[in-house]
Amino acid sequence: MPKLHICGEALIDFVPFEGAEGQVGYTPKPGGSPYNAAKAAARAGADVSFLGAISTDFFGDQLKSHLEESGVYCDALPRCKHPTTLAFVDLTSGDPRYAFYNNETSTANMAPDPTMVEVGPGDILDVGSISLIDLPGADNITDFTVAMSDRMMISIDPNARPGMIENWSAWHKRIARLLEVASIIKLSVEDLNIIAPHQTAVQFAKTCLAKSAGLVVITDGGEGATGYTGAATVKVKTPRIVLADTVGAGDTLMGSTLAWLLDQGLSDAEALRSLNEDALKNMLEFATSAAAINCQSVGCNPPTRAEIEAFLADGL
Repeated sequence: MPKLHICGEALIDFVPFEGAEGQVGYTPKPGGSPYNAAKAAARAGADVSFLGAISTDFFGDQLKSHLEESGVYCDALPRCKHPTTLAFVDLTSGDPRYAFYNNETSTANMAPDPTMVEVGPGDILDVGSISLIDLPGADNITDFTVAMSDRMMISIDPNARPGMIENWSAWHKRIARLLEVASIIKLSVEDLNIIAPHQTAVQFAKTCLAKSAGLVVITDGGEGATGYTGAATVKVKTPRIVLADTVGAGDTLMGSTLAWLLDQGLSDAEALRSLNEDALKNMLEFATSAAAINCQSVGCNPPTRAEIEAFLADGL
């Protein structure tokens, strides 16, 4: 069975709660965009290997244990003595805002090694988010991904964090290198406004599909998600739910999308480009349903495949 390899940050999110006398407290929860996507994909039924570096500190032990509990293969992930990245979450405006502490961490010093990856037919490598910002890790991951692009499909979710980016020119060049080799591209509308501010979603998708990409997905929060292939364009609305918060929603959508693609045996960009309207709709409904279920609890808690299928059976 094809495998999903995910390389990127594993961090601790400090999620706010109201404590005694109305004071704000914070609960530590495992997180990080690629880390969350790995959990989501594994719970949705994919065979997942996490390649991101994890610290040997006690936060790192918790992160590794939590991945394993979700069914993610961790034997190939490197452990390092650098501390775990920390992120404090602010939910006062509705959409989560983050304060990241990433100086000299396991994320910033990541150095993935192509020799540590056992690649099989139809495998996918997924990268993205803050691990593509700070050096030397960001350049190391980019070089690793480009080197692996002739051995498996590449997937990217930039998940841009403008508050962390100091060298915009270098970041844009890094993202451009990855987009050039990516078969699967997922962006939010916020990402699109940063990466390609002079293009509409349709223009951006057409540009990517004319190069290496076979599938482009653009998400728009509560408005839903739109998928683009060479054969179809489909938009699905976000299912109506009782919202707890949106932490990890995009990551869950990404991981669930990748799990769906692997389950369908789509092993190259040409196969993705041929996805028709019905298939694209099924994929997006599966992924948006997973994200909606995640948003019904506090923090990132992706659903299992059985939970997604039950949600779909009840009707969007």
